[in-house]
Amino acid sequence: MPPWLATPAQRYRAILVAAAVFVCFLVVRAAWAALVPFFVGLIFAYMLLPAVNFLDRHAPKFLRRKRLARPLAILIVYIGLAGIIAGMLAYFIPAVIKQANVFAAAVPAYVRRINALLTEDLTNFLERIPPEISKAVQANLDKATETLATALQKGVGGTIRTLWQTVSFILGMAIVPIWLFYVLNDHEKGRRAFYQLIPEKAREDVRCIEIILDNLLGAYVRGQLLLCLLVGVMATIVLLVFRVDLALLLGTFAGLFEIVPIVGPYIGAAPAVLIALLNRPLTGLWVALSFAGIQQFENIFLVPRISGSAVRFHPAVVIVLVIVGAEVAGLWGIVLAVPLAAMLRDIFRYLYLRTTEQGATPQMALENLRARMR
Repeated sequence: MPPWLATPAQRYRAILVAAAVFVCFLVVRAAWAALVPFFVGLIFAYMLLPAVNFLDRHAPKFLRRKRLARPLAILIVYIGLAGIIAGMLAYFIPAVIKQANVFAAAVPAYVRRINALLTEDLTNFLERIPPEISKAVQANLDKATETLATALQKGVGGTIRTLWQTVSFILGMAIVPIWLFYVLNDHEKGRRAFYQLIPEKAREDVRCIEIILDNLLGAYVRGQLLLCLLVGVMATIVLLVFRVDLALLLGTFAGLFEIVPIVGPYIGAAPAVLIALLNRPLTGLWVALSFAGIQQFENIFLVPRISGSAVRFHPAVVIVLVIVGAEVAGLWGIVLAVPLAAMLRDIFRYLYLRTTEQGATPQMALENLRARMR
């Protein structure tokens, strides 16, 4: 039995903490739709915390004595973030919205073009092949059409079911900045309160696990955001060079889908390639080749230098994780499956080193884990 569970009081305490965690899990699961803004706020808090801590540490002493250093640091970070958002609202977002409206107006024309390809051109093609193959292709197309119709019906039903969640989501987004201020301002107090719940003999292990997770999440989040930005910029430049319509919108779409592991780049490239093909087939081919080049450049040069070995999963494992995540939690599962699996793997490795190597202290297990990650 671990030393921090040696006495009855320690065991009762562990049971109470476990019960509290389980109840919190049930509450979060039941109110997940309303808590999504706060989850987004926690991500922002994690990204803004280093800047707030830096400004807090370098604040003048008289501000620290009056306990104004940290609130002012948060205010400065808020002002900087507001400036970035204002710049996006002034220049970037209006252009994307304008192109999105143009795309929405052009959708009927694209649908007619695709329908022509699937009816006239495909019919002519099917007439030139053996009847057995033609019937098989037609049967698969009919099945695909039926599946698409069913999916659309489910999508409409899901939209209606989630309309009631809109009000709680908007209210959550409205109060997140205020809530985020308190989270950033009282970060150390919350951290100390958390460690008070941990048995004293287990605190060093928890601290080492915190370091492991912080390093992993920091590298993963910063890497993914930078990759999204760089790929979005490169995709937009390619589309502008080839004079593809809606270049900014399609480049932004490609950048956003970089956050989805493995399959994201293909999904992000598909609309740009399809629109280019519908307008000028040869241009569509060049766009497809250019996006393939961007992906190779990303895999060979960008990922090793930006994300490093943050998750260290084989691509085949990542594909399985993404599929499992999609099945379990939908879109959130797709985005979070890989980092969550990496966190669980590193925690398991640390605990394995801690418990199997005789005389291994928490710091020794941490250093051994770091050495194996290099």
